[in-house]
Amino acid sequence: MAEILLVHGAWHGGWCWRHVAELLRSEGLRVVTPTLTGLGERAHLLSAETGLAQHAADLHAVIEAEEMADVTIVGHSYGALPAALVSGHPAIARHVSLDGVAVIEGQALTHGLPEEAVAAARATLVDGLALAPPDPETFDVPAGHPAHAWAKRRTTPMPWRSLVEPLPPLPGRFRDLPRTYVAAARNSMAGPAAGRAQAEREGWQLVVIDSGHDLPLTAPAETAAAIARLARG
Repeated sequence: MAEILLVHGAWHGGWCWRHVAELLRSEGLRVVTPTLTGLGERAHLLSAETGLAQHAADLHAVIEAEEMADVTIVGHSYGALPAALVSGHPAIARHVSLDGVAVIEGQALTHGLPEEAVAAARATLVDGLALAPPDPETFDVPAGHPAHAWAKRRTTPMPWRSLVEPLPPLPGRFRDLPRTYVAAARNSMAGPAAGRAQAEREGWQLVVIDSGHDLPLTAPAETAAAIARLARG
């Protein structure tokens, strides 16, 4: 049985995969949808240490606890980063970046932003630790979309450390895995646009879905279908 580990993006939680996971399970696939520390129902665990390293450790622990094997790991948006960091685990068989940000060692998500913009964002942090979620329209979930209210209710502040912490060196195994980039054709965000450019430059397999950036919410059927095809090889 193909096994799939779905990793959510910034401000989200395992909740965002509800419809995608239901569709994949209906096809007989095993699906695990963890929530990273400091987000979603685990927001109460937020601390100054909550960042990329901890999120990668979360995924490693889930793979071990669930005794997963032959895993297709799918990282949406920010989730592509901890998904890449855990690729050294022997259970990981394929890496899928779902409209993910660029995976570049030594580079933080805030790389390239004006210093004043980063400082302004830092000044708004909740309890000095996390950045409040923007309106779902930022993720290409329009105000009139059925998922907009759901995302508005469920998104939680994003651990600041995870946004400014440079990506540590990747496991050597990451470059040996089959890698696929599933792009949202109507993405409006700079980070995922850079991620797609990187994937095309490095020759990853490319799949395109007609949706905005928040594919798990706005295109669950198409997203599930693409993941199922990739997981089954």
